[in-house]
Amino acid sequence: MGIDKQKIPKTDVPIIRSQFKQAAADAETALKGKSIRKGEGPFGEPRELLAFAILEASGELSQTTSTAQSIADRMMEVFRDASPEISVADYLESATLCLYGFILETYNEEDFRYFYRYSLSKIRNHASIESWLRKAIVFYGLCKNLRGRALLDEFRHWIRYLGASACNHNLLVEVCAAFGEDIRSVVAEPDFRFVDSLQRHPQYLEEAMEGRSYLDVRNATKNWLQDVMSEKLLRLYQKRMYKLAQDNIKQDADVAEAYDAVRSTFKKAGFRSDRKGVFPVQLQKLSTPPPAEAVDPVVFEMIPQKLRVNLLPSVAYSTKTKTVEIIFLGGPRIGRSGILLKTDTGGVLLDYGLSVANQRIPEWVPELEMIDTVLISHAHLDHVGGLPVLYDNYDGKWCSTDVTGAIAMSLLEDALKVGTPLPPRRRDRWDSISKFRQRNIDKITKNHVRLEVGKSSEVGPGIVATPIDASHIPGSVSFLIDIEGVKILYTGDFNTDQSILFPGANLPTDNDVTIFDGTYWGRQDFNRAEVTAHVAEIIDSHGPVIIPSFAVGRSQEMLMILESIGVTKRKNVIVAGLAEKITKLVGVKGNWQGMKKNKVALEKDDILVAGGGMMSGGLARYHFKEHSKNPEAAIILCGYLAPRTPGWNLLNGFEPHKCDVEYARISAHSSASHLQQWVKSCGGKKIMVHTPSKKVPRGIMMPDYKQKIILST
Repeated sequence: MGIDKQKIPKTDVPIIRSQFKQAAADAETALKGKSIRKGEGPFGEPRELLAFAILEASGELSQTTSTAQSIADRMMEVFRDASPEISVADYLESATLCLYGFILETYNEEDFRYFYRYSLSKIRNHASIESWLRKAIVFYGLCKNLRGRALLDEFRHWIRYLGASACNHNLLVEVCAAFGEDIRSVVAEPDFRFVDSLQRHPQYLEEAMEGRSYLDVRNATKNWLQDVMSEKLLRLYQKRMYKLAQDNIKQDADVAEAYDAVRSTFKKAGFRSDRKGVFPVQLQKLSTPPPAEAVDPVVFEMIPQKLRVNLLPSVAYSTKTKTVEIIFLGGPRIGRSGILLKTDTGGVLLDYGLSVANQRIPEWVPELEMIDTVLISHAHLDHVGGLPVLYDNYDGKWCSTDVTGAIAMSLLEDALKVGTPLPPRRRDRWDSISKFRQRNIDKITKNHVRLEVGKSSEVGPGIVATPIDASHIPGSVSFLIDIEGVKILYTGDFNTDQSILFPGANLPTDNDVTIFDGTYWGRQDFNRAEVTAHVAEIIDSHGPVIIPSFAVGRSQEMLMILESIGVTKRKNVIVAGLAEKITKLVGVKGNWQGMKKNKVALEKDDILVAGGGMMSGGLARYHFKEHSKNPEAAIILCGYLAPRTPGWNLLNGFEPHKCDVEYARISAHSSASHLQQWVKSCGGKKIMVHTPSKKVPRGIMMPDYKQKIILST
């Protein structure tokens, strides 16, 4: 076959083009059975490594690249999490091969992310890794012929995607220069210089504000300034703006007149995030607010009792909102959900998640600091995991069903215990994820407000929310939100299919806006009856059987499937770890037992249902290792498996084993056919979030991060 030259990037950067040309020639040499000359590549790795990557991308092998083959073997050990320890030097060589493979399309972006994030928990001294990463991202960007500001934008994208530490853009000058790219004129532009001065001298933020409107500062800093510093700047401006507005309010002004005066002040002073809108006016933040309006008794009764102390001032100083902005902070793709509904005097936040893939929370916008309440649809980390970060400054309430509240507390405590957040970001006080702390989890525990399914509650001025059963996991709800007659349905994660746990969600379709979960949009349907029969067949012919499953929802469903087919009466079914705790918490009962403390080995009649659906750790992984060479044992994987996680490796043949490995495909989300049927019946504007789909379906909107939709009431 020879070398596939179509895989080699057609870069116009002379240094990199020369490196690939030399590597292609080296690959040809290796194919002839000759050794490649000794030397170093652009990352200090053996010269033959890039040639090896080109051979691999071309489907070719050579016996003369033994050094590179050893590095490739180490790389696969990292992918399989089979290396008990790895030196920094060995890791960097393997990471460089992974980078080359990504550029040459042997590996994908999720492989590259996994490889980087592996180092966060395995390598203590991370400075050399971060230095390598900066060079790797620049190399990749230059391979795509990105230059100047476009190259820096690409760098910023990858830092966020990987969940890596932010860095000052000036650090990239020398990195780029090593490849012949001069970015000094770019980083000397006013916005970059301003961000640089703020980062180097954070003690002088107030001085930096002088002569600049908030809008000007926001436009200059929104791409490169870290969120914690952006929050601090906003609070300084907010204090200054309300003081200025106080001077413009007449002494005898009522609420409506004071609102107009404050709004006018905000407009003139540029206290806004864009030129189209103005920040919410919250009169209760004035040093001397006008006399408050009497709160309607009906409204008073609709405010949950535990929410009243916080919410009544907002209601008493509110006016009827004329516009509603929907701001998508997170969740266009699966992970870190977060949607903000902004009104003229405040707003509510719908979910606030944490991506387990890169420990990123939803995007920060100034309006996030002006919300009245948080509504949480269900207790999965990608919907609730960002709350500890939010509560570092937020002192309001968050609302959910009582089951969701209880599960959320367990999940957040568990996330902290297993190492969220990971270093080095844990130690960066300007990185928002560093605020994921025990004291903030304690604040979350104290500020929960219980909502009842089917009961409407006032959760913000003029904002009425009604929870509706979402049939996703125990405690999950969708929210029908009415803001001055505008009806917005936020489904959260929902399931219209009937399952062994739930009858299937029955959600309203006559909404002005429907924001729906599109996890299975356009994908193949699954059949629960076939899955149940498949599980029964595996259990009848194997033992022991290990079922790694997500602690919330999936574990309970698998236990009830085992109960329904009589397995719990003839086998020893064990539920363990966090899965056991959640199962007891939500009240799911059957003929199973918890793991006994002195039980260290599984026997033939044992069936273990344990948390950790991707097998990244815990009892499921421990007992898999115990029985991986036992042909009588079986593993039943039954949930989403992120690429390169141990469960994914096992299912895709990268993890050596003699036990049987099966996949039982069920989901707590609506199947594709039922989802599309339901969406077709919906009226109004349809917005799909939480989806892997990249193709925009006809008649449906798929928002970008930070995109805004403006509605009139």
